[in-house]
Amino acid sequence: MASSERILNSKTFCIISGASRGIGRAIALAISKQVEENSVVVITGRSAGDLNETQRLMHAATPGVQVIPVTADLSDQSALSNALQELTKDVNPENYQHALLVNNAASLGDTTRYSRDLSSSDDVESLQNYCMLNLTSAFLLTSHFLSKFPAREGLRRTVINISSLAAIQPMSSCGLYCMGKAARDMWFKTLASEEPDARILNYAPGPVETDMFQRMSTKSADDGLRKSLVGLVTSQKVLKPDQTAAKLVRLLEEDTFESGAHIDYFDFE
Repeated sequence: MASSERILNSKTFCIISGASRGIGRAIALAISKQVEENSVVVITGRSAGDLNETQRLMHAATPGVQVIPVTADLSDQSALSNALQELTKDVNPENYQHALLVNNAASLGDTTRYSRDLSSSDDVESLQNYCMLNLTSAFLLTSHFLSKFPAREGLRRTVINISSLAAIQPMSSCGLYCMGKAARDMWFKTLASEEPDARILNYAPGPVETDMFQRMSTKSADDGLRKSLVGLVTSQKVLKPDQTAAKLVRLLEEDTFESGAHIDYFDFE
């Protein structure tokens, strides 16, 4: 069966982290429009109000898809295990033909300072929190998801890591962000070699109109980076969240990528 048929017509269980706004919300809307009725899309984020708005928009667009919001702070180590269990609560893997996970939750880190300005006395906790959200929780969520949906005949398993150009190109003042994205890319590339039956994709969404982009373009310590990002805005090259979400869906439908690959929005026409 062609992959386009699988994502368009299969009964799917999907989890999307960081779905309360921006790219995550756009991906949730785009995917919910493609899957079969009676599919389940679990959306998670830290803001209950924003998640409920995402749920409202999804219900309006695709009333046949069940949307389950789970408010969770994936950077909270003490609450992470319970949060993971809540995301797959009462799910019967045998009821689904497609299990889809989108790891979108992430943070930018402090871009107002350079890497040399980190302090062992002041920054240990913030570094640990950054790694907890951007690395540990994504890795554990993926492991939990694949364990919940073990490989079996008739089940398609897809895992998406929302990556960035920063995973492969250094950006001055964004050392934490670049490190986190690069580490995630390599972990998911390794996962692709370990899980040959699964489809793994590191998707870099391009420059997108989000709160994170706004912070980078105004708060970065590096004047050159700020100017380059403002230049993208001036030249109208910044994407809307729904544009990059639509490209991701096309990538999944055409299913021609090498599992574990890093693909940028502009790599795929």
